[in-house]
Amino acid sequence: MTGEEEVMLCELSLDQSKMDVVGLDPKMKTASPKTAQTTSESSGVLVSRILHDLLNESRYDKTLRPSFGGPPLIIESNVNIRSMGPISETANIYQFDCYFRQMWTDSRLAFLERYNYNKTLSVSISTLRLIWKPDTYFFNGRKSYIHDITTPNKLLRIEPDGRILYSMRLTIQAGCPMNLAHFPLDTQRCPLEFGSFAYSSNDVIYHWKLPSDVSECPVKRAKDMQMSQFDLIRIETYNTTQPLTTGLTRGLTSSKLRINFYLKRHLGFYLLDMYVPCNLLVFMSFVSFFLDKEASAGRVALGVTTVMTLTMLGFVGRSGIAVNAGITALDWFVIMCFCFVGLAMVEYAGVSFSEHAGPGGVGGEWEKASKERADYYAPLVFQEDVQAILEESELGDLIANHRDSPQQENFLTLQPITHERKVHRSWFGRVFTAVSSSKYESSNGLHNATYKGRNIISADDAKHFRYDNRLDTVSRYLFPLCFIISNIFYWFLYVNQSTAAYEDAILNKDISVDSQRSCY
Repeated sequence: MTGEEEVMLCELSLDQSKMDVVGLDPKMKTASPKTAQTTSESSGVLVSRILHDLLNESRYDKTLRPSFGGPPLIIESNVNIRSMGPISETANIYQFDCYFRQMWTDSRLAFLERYNYNKTLSVSISTLRLIWKPDTYFFNGRKSYIHDITTPNKLLRIEPDGRILYSMRLTIQAGCPMNLAHFPLDTQRCPLEFGSFAYSSNDVIYHWKLPSDVSECPVKRAKDMQMSQFDLIRIETYNTTQPLTTGLTRGLTSSKLRINFYLKRHLGFYLLDMYVPCNLLVFMSFVSFFLDKEASAGRVALGVTTVMTLTMLGFVGRSGIAVNAGITALDWFVIMCFCFVGLAMVEYAGVSFSEHAGPGGVGGEWEKASKERADYYAPLVFQEDVQAILEESELGDLIANHRDSPQQENFLTLQPITHERKVHRSWFGRVFTAVSSSKYESSNGLHNATYKGRNIISADDAKHFRYDNRLDTVSRYLFPLCFIISNIFYWFLYVNQSTAAYEDAILNKDISVDSQRSCY
């Protein structure tokens, strides 16, 4: 016996004078009738006497399990979860805080018949050092610990028939192999396995402690428990026996208990942080289809900005998961958005190319027609500038001659007499041109209103001059429609796949199961 145990037994021993006061004969195996009517102080003395006798080294060997050499000892367990989290995808771990309880029967500690005392003993946790207790450990545990503020959070109860309740408050950190193929539409199954470290199932067998209502679960959670990342949608408990295949234990089996936590990820954060911004960026890139083809700086800048922003969002989306997680559902969505933004930039390249190439390639019919219609491509002169233009034109002398004419106002007024509409076609697009044969009216009749090969038109006629490339026209409708269809297909595919994966995880067990119970 160690020095600490001797000191402890001394504390539990009775002073002979106190025994005389309460009327308890040390040689008696049962308490006298006088003891049943003692005060609470004398009751404490009796409990001390019981513990002193039960834990005497001459009759109790804590190194041997109860019923040593006989049938296996049954250890019953249950778990009460108080909180859960954090859950890390990068490290593949999860953590929760719980009350972990174990119950077993040690006949050597039964005191009902010996002392005629039928109350449960609530004893100090220091008694744990004097009794046998199971060597339970967590197979997939990482950094679990017992809470010890303000004192070690443990509880020990001994029933009159020798049944022991051992409870402790633990924070358990365990490994959780995650499949992130459907991230963030995924549902993860995180296991917790525990059993004896040294004893085989020939010595110790673990069972779940079922509540009085057998329909309830041996693993309970607090009603107010909430998690920031996941919802705990299902709990499964198993009794399992697995073979030992190493060392001297080869051929034996080990009894284990297992809990499967099914955690469904909250999607709201990723909708606001990733999906909605990516959708908005793609639709912003489609604005370039409505810009004039000459606005190359604006169209290119818009495309580059959306690409860079999507790149940043893609890195943010992967920052919270492991590097070796593979391609996730979120990655596929970002890739899809990249494709549409990239195609929007390629479309502008096609528009620019169509300006110089056509059926005959560069220098072909389209380019020749463009050169012939230089008056169309040249900047147009509007009525607001007609005074200065006419004064500098070849008609300047005519204007000077009629400066004092009463028809001067009419002379300087443009009158659109005819309006012709022509269409140029190519492989890539088409140009609608409204070539005005506007004339001005003077006292000498009608004259062509041109200046250095440019048509002079009124502001009202300017609206007829419109360049419309076929690629831009088609893209304005085709790109948004294809992106909306792709979104519908994406969500339909991954929502169904995630549901199917969850159902498969419930049906397909990765261990042999002796018994199973599902909760929630």
